[in-house]
Amino acid sequence: MTIPANRVKIFRAEPELCTGCGMCELLCSLNKTGRINIFEARLRITPMEKTDSFSPTICRHCQPAPCQKACPVPEAMTQDPKTGAIIINEKECIHCLACSEACPFAAIQVGPHKEMLKCDLCGGDPTCVKYCPPRVMYSKDKPYPWPQRSCLQYVAPHEAMATKRQSVAEKQCMESDEGKGVRS
Repeated sequence: MTIPANRVKIFRAEPELCTGCGMCELLCSLNKTGRINIFEARLRITPMEKTDSFSPTICRHCQPAPCQKACPVPEAMTQDPKTGAIIINEKECIHCLACSEACPFAAIQVGPHKEMLKCDLCGGDPTCVKYCPPRVMYSKDKPYPWPQRSCLQYVAPHEAMATKRQSVAEKQCMESDEGKGVRS
């Protein structure tokens, strides 16, 4: 699979870095509506009780986008030529929820005023990413911190899996050391 040419950056989340602070939801709603109301944010933070962690629910800006394909009104969902994001045109939207039901990530919400809420990447400068505080990931097996990263990221495609690669490499290294009887 190749990344479309108009997709310069990828919006992604690293759930293991999310502390559930909610800054992304608050600032998203403030940026989009002028009000602070998490129910008007274009993303959601979901507490995961079983693992005592949090899961950011974000639009992955799929291409092709299942939400756009499901929409019965072609003018209601269009692609931003600059970012590649699928944008909801509220004036054309008939609020049938077809887009929300088609989203495999449950990233399209219905707002408190019955409006459809979906991330539009803030025109290429996502507010949530700018204000997501960087975290230091500590490994219980190593005394030093991993590099600081934020849970929400808007990065070049080749950087999208940097932390995952690092995490996998660390795990493989630790497993290799354990097999040799070496302790960290």
